[in-house]
Amino acid sequence: MKTLSHYLSTALVIFLLPALSWGQATPFNLDSNSKIVVKGTSSIHDWEADVEEMDISMKLDAEQLKDEEFAGSAVKSFALSVPVESMESGKGKMNRKMYGALKKDDHPNITFNLQSAEPAAGSTSELNVTGGLTIAGTTRTVSFPVTYTQVNVGSYLFEGSYSLNMKDYDVDPPSAMFGAIRSGEEVEIVFSLIMKKS
Repeated sequence: MKTLSHYLSTALVIFLLPALSWGQATPFNLDSNSKIVVKGTSSIHDWEADVEEMDISMKLDAEQLKDEEFAGSAVKSFALSVPVESMESGKGKMNRKMYGALKKDDHPNITFNLQSAEPAAGSTSELNVTGGLTIAGTTRTVSFPVTYTQVNVGSYLFEGSYSLNMKDYDVDPPSAMFGAIRSGEEVEIVFSLIMKKS
């Protein structure tokens, strides 16, 4: 015979189930219109390399999604992986120099793993993002601002940039013509990522 406590526990589970589901993190997928561009300089001219392939996983806390509007503290996880060989400058020789400098054979991917994403003070559309950026096998903790806007229901655009010195990652700037042409140490990573609810 079923006891009163059994009925009460069953009722409690039924009552709490919607709340438990609501509290779970929601996965988001990368939209094909997303872009990452690496910009640099050299002793001759500036250069750019488009990232043609990237793998991103992202989860948002459903409790922070108010009527499909994005709340700054909603980002629960974010991980990015970019194959070094997916960086395309449009010049084969430049690509080979770049892949060699980034130690592609030993470290084929550039990665970023989120540690925190907090709303910027006084802003309703900016996050202060911190995470581990790994390039050529060296990991550094980096922080930078990211702006976000809602593209449509369940879809968000994240934009920003981050400048770094290649020497900080033990990367020698690519050179050509026996060193007569040399890339600058500083590069800028510019991104525009559209994430859609799975």
